[in-house]
Amino acid sequence: MFILSCDHAGFDYVQRLMKDFDLNKQKYKYFGPKTFNADDDYPDFVAPAAAEVAKSKNNIGIFLCGSGIGANIVANRQKGVRAVCALTCESAYWARHDDDANVLTTGARFISYKKFVKILDVFLTTKFEGGRHLRRIKKY
Repeated sequence: MFILSCDHAGFDYVQRLMKDFDLNKQKYKYFGPKTFNADDDYPDFVAPAAAEVAKSKNNIGIFLCGSGIGANIVANRQKGVRAVCALTCESAYWARHDDDANVLTTGARFISYKKFVKILDVFLTTKFEGGRHLRRIKKY
């Protein structure tokens, strides 16, 4: 299941993503503001979303804030979450391939929606290589 979260800066992108998911009948849970509020705080939404990701190996988190960095920091505090702040397709690829990342965070202020969708596609289609990488992940 997809777990979606955002603050005010990522609100528009996540609203658009949910419409795309609805059209494609993708299942998701949304942990974010119901309406745009410029004064909201990303930890209020990202922390419970990260906890939800950690409940199942089948969950994938997609969290947006202004830079992607704050959401990434909060998400990685949750045991069982391996979040990456990806602003490029390459970083999304390597995070999945080598680190089996289960949460993508990104910054809506730094990339277009079109670029976000490309990064997300790479993140979702890249398979974890395993092997020596699994050995490393087991160490934390």
